[in-house]
Amino acid sequence: MDSYFPSSGDDAAKLLRAQEISRYRITEGEANRNLHLLAQLAAQVTCADISGVTIVHDLHVAVVTGTGVVPQHFNRDDSICAHAVDVQAPFFEVQDMSVSPRFATIQFTEMRHYAAATLFSKRGYLLGTLWVMSCRPRALDESQGLLLLGLGRLAVDALDKQYCDAATGMHNRSSLLQQLQEVLAGSDASEVTVGYIDLTGFHQINEIYGRDAGDRILSEVANRLQHWIGREDLIGHLGGDRFGFALRGTAQDDRLQGLCKTIDKPFSLQEGPLYGLNARIGVVRRSLPTKVSAGALLDMAETAGRMIVSVHGFSVIREYGAVLRDRTRMLEALLKLLEDRPDAGELHMFYQPQVDFSNGCLIGFEALVRWTHPEMGVIPTQNFVALAESSGHCYELDLRIARLVCSTLRRWLDAGLHVVPVSLNLSRATLIHPRLPNAISALLDEMDIPGALLEVEVTEGHLLEAPQAIHQSVDALRSLGLRIAIDDFGIGYSNLDAIATLRFDRLKVDRRFVHGVADNPTTASLFQLIQGVAKVADAELLCEGLERQSDLDWLRHHHAYRVQGWYFSAAQSVDQAERVLRSWKYLSRQPAGASDLRTLFEVE
Repeated sequence: MDSYFPSSGDDAAKLLRAQEISRYRITEGEANRNLHLLAQLAAQVTCADISGVTIVHDLHVAVVTGTGVVPQHFNRDDSICAHAVDVQAPFFEVQDMSVSPRFATIQFTEMRHYAAATLFSKRGYLLGTLWVMSCRPRALDESQGLLLLGLGRLAVDALDKQYCDAATGMHNRSSLLQQLQEVLAGSDASEVTVGYIDLTGFHQINEIYGRDAGDRILSEVANRLQHWIGREDLIGHLGGDRFGFALRGTAQDDRLQGLCKTIDKPFSLQEGPLYGLNARIGVVRRSLPTKVSAGALLDMAETAGRMIVSVHGFSVIREYGAVLRDRTRMLEALLKLLEDRPDAGELHMFYQPQVDFSNGCLIGFEALVRWTHPEMGVIPTQNFVALAESSGHCYELDLRIARLVCSTLRRWLDAGLHVVPVSLNLSRATLIHPRLPNAISALLDEMDIPGALLEVEVTEGHLLEAPQAIHQSVDALRSLGLRIAIDDFGIGYSNLDAIATLRFDRLKVDRRFVHGVADNPTTASLFQLIQGVAKVADAELLCEGLERQSDLDWLRHHHAYRVQGWYFSAAQSVDQAERVLRSWKYLSRQPAGASDLRTLFEVE
């Protein structure tokens, strides 16, 4: 049977086929079990001696799995599988290769018969063959040929499932990372640039015009990105509206700006007018060779992209630099901390007293956390808490803090101290986490602590972000006996409707309405409005940030006696707070004035 060799053809077509083939560059020994099983079945149904799956590239062919053969590479000119692909027919067969001079130097010279089902990708590109060979000349009968064709279609499905993204036909994440890892291990380039693309505005297309329109736009984005990336570099679809890429060599800024223009060009929708998409694009450059893995580089690029707060009509690029390296280092340390790794340092709890100065009573503590790392030292609370929230680990962190607080409460109870409630600051994600109430209940049972000794602070902004979920969580926590406080009231939306439907025990006035209240009539008026809200809600009012005697006197005059702030005490360590409780145990037998309370909190 003669073979047909196509002309050189259009360069663009060659580029697209090369990109399509590159998606299936299977590492030796990595082919999945389904492909191997299909090769075995092909040999059985055709009564062949050997069989295999071959991917045909521009310069070589790769036998990726088979029966009676091992994974290996051949020169393209010496491969009969390349001839089968060049014929561009679904089925190719040579009954006796020994009589054809063109196959005289082919591999497996002891084989005489060859038959193959040509593998066409779902996008119509020729990938390679599912083939069988026999030592004797022969021809497959019609049923054997049909079975081989059917197995060939299954082989394409298996290849696509493992290496190809169904929505765009691009590399999927695992295929992209595999090939990037090969670049890192064996490239002649001095540098590689890895990028992460996060489209903005894509979800609105699905919501407004439907999923079919979204799929068409996604396909168009993929086509544009494939033309931008070129033949030598890598690009893949990571899922949803996210893509990843890798550029060999030094990526000039104009190349990356070209990516922005590629994405920013408006898309045409059949259902409506032109529609614009933009992207957050994170990139990381790395000199080669490098010990950093492909997955780690893509994560760095993603981190850089996610640090872009917003885009306004055009795509934005952010490079992974020193600040982001520090963030990644801190995130790695945080994950170790949550895994109880000894090299991650420790969380230490501090407790700031809350007092009622009208009768000299200690009424509670607010729990504050500090993280001390063996190399990075004391890490500011706002830094690692924000990192936990942005990386999706705030629930684990908050539960760890709650455990530390409950452990301290148990210690104080065992010491026979008069223990006061401790308030916890929980993130929004933790508050709406469906497992939070059960986790708190289990913690209280384990430590044998009454729920009334814990107070959960809900910031005013949380009430608007997820009101229904917050209300359900608050109700469940209250059923365990916990107190609920509205924190930082006055600095957010001051949404009276939101707090009117929420059962809470305490309203905490933010420090900006306490500090300087004695001197500023506007601040004083706003304070009195907040005080009125607490009265209407039948909730206790607690004033944060008290630092001055004049403000204390003003608060006394306006009957706002419950306070927290440096005027009385900064946050204290566990041991210092315990000494306060021991001292207060004796002082509580008789009323104390404000000066007595300040003496009580003095650190020895």
